[in-house]
Amino acid sequence: MGDIDIEKPLDLEEVVKTLAQSMLDEDGKKKADLENPVVCWERMFVTHGKTEYTGTGSSPKPTAHVLFTANFSNDTPNPQRYTLRTERRTKSTCNIVLSKTYTIGFNLGIKLTPPNPIIEANAGFHGEMSMAKGVNETFEQELAWTVDNEIQVPPGHMTRADLVIKEDEFDGDFSIKSTFYGEVVVRYKTKKQREMEKRELVDTVVLGVKRLFTRDKGFEQDLEGRPVFVTRGKCKCRFGIEQNVLLKEMKLEQSEPN
Repeated sequence: MGDIDIEKPLDLEEVVKTLAQSMLDEDGKKKADLENPVVCWERMFVTHGKTEYTGTGSSPKPTAHVLFTANFSNDTPNPQRYTLRTERRTKSTCNIVLSKTYTIGFNLGIKLTPPNPIIEANAGFHGEMSMAKGVNETFEQELAWTVDNEIQVPPGHMTRADLVIKEDEFDGDFSIKSTFYGEVVVRYKTKKQREMEKRELVDTVVLGVKRLFTRDKGFEQDLEGRPVFVTRGKCKCRFGIEQNVLLKEMKLEQSEPN
């Protein structure tokens, strides 16, 4: 995929904590456990737009691979029929690298729709790909290729049958727009002095997303002034698109009589 400039993910939880702490008065800052506020996200909502792909797209020419070969010989004076039954499996892979994204604490939670060529090829990726482990993740789906053919071999001939799979590639950039609504609530309690001591509520800070997620944090705004974060990345996929059974007929060499 080549070198990609990867920005450090923007941690929305840190953005919230920083602004909330700045809104406490001096007395509150002295009493509150500033290291462990309770951040409540229940009133914040996020809607994700569809995954937009741009870039090189599919490779100009699919590559072919022989998955299975069988030889059928007929040294009799009559035509012979043989049955070729087999199943072979390959993997479709998609490597996703997020060059710009956000997290909420340690949670990533970005979901992508596969590129159209992969969906159209029925390459095994039917639903969304959920980025949960990190900014660089590879997804795999197994494909089964089944053959059930009858092959006729003439007298004195051999027929070679090759199961050939064609694979295509997709290499492109993508972006996803995430729009934020609502507010985040941050509650501060007193510092913990003893193990069983009850902690009292010091203050509650309510922050609207428009105030939190601003342009200087890397956000855009939609027509209604709501904050929008654009996740960007690269996608490189390899997937099977077609199977063929190729037959090659050859004359058997006649053994010389003693």
